[in-house]
Order: sequence, then structure tokens, then C-alpha cells
Amino acid sequence: MDRNFDKEYRLVRAKQEDIRFAYDVVKSWLCTYSDHSVTILKMPSFAKYSKAKTTKYIIKKGNTSIGFVHILANNEIGYFMIPQFQGMGIGTWAVRQLMKKQPRERYFATVNNKNTASIKLITSLGFKPKATIYERIVKSSHKKKTTH
Repeated sequence: MDRNFDKEYRLVRAKQEDIRFAYDVVKSWLCTYSDHSVTILKMPSFAKYSKAKTTKYIIKKGNTSIGFVHILANNEIGYFMIPQFQGMGIGTWAVRQLMKKQPRERYFATVNNKNTASIKLITSLGFKPKATIYERIVKSSHKKKTTH
């Protein structure tokens, strides 16, 4: 089922010094896949990101951090892997481990329709589509009008 991932990988509770790693992974992902984000329009500052109320776990291969999973107070989960470890089943293993460590009656995941790898991951764990999110982004134009 998890191809001996338990022997090769570890999921460890994030410490303060791990938050920068998580931040950099998300920032890099947003730069590469900005059209895949559902909830983040702009990466917050590190100070704001580090104060977010999430429970994070770092995915380790040996002593190397290769990704992370997190759960919010509303039971929404998230997961990010550095590119060279994507598509190997590690994310699926890590989310499964997160759900064992943080048992809840129900979990949520917000996934962009374009992110087929994430859809595959989440549906393989038994998640079902629940709703469709519609979005309209309004660019603000705060130009001052000048009068003569």
C-alpha cells in the first residue's frame, strides 16, 4: 500500500525553524503554478505566514526536508512537496499519516480543477467532490482623479 514509505520517510511535527522551509516551498509553488491556487492570491509576508493557525508536519527523507502537510482548525488539509519528490506517492502517504496523527470526523481539501495530480492524491484517499468555488477577482484601481 505505502511501498515501505514508513521505512524511508518520516513525518515530524514542524518546529519553529521548519516554518521557513514550508514558506519557501509554498512560495516556489505559487511562482510556478499560480493558476493552480484556489485560496491564495498573493503570498503573505513570512511574519504573517509564520503566525497562521495550522498544525504542520515536515516530510523527511533521512535528515532532508522534502515537503510538508498541515491541517487547519476547520479540518482543511494541505500538502506540498518539493518538485523532485512529486508524483512518487509520498504526498499520499504523508496525508494518510497526518490523518492518523490528527484524527477527525471529517476532513476537507481545497483543490484547483487544473491540479490533476492533487485531485488524484486526494481522491485516492477517499475524498469526494463537495462543491464548486466560483471566483471573480477585481483589480483595484486607486488612481487619484486630477481636476484642473
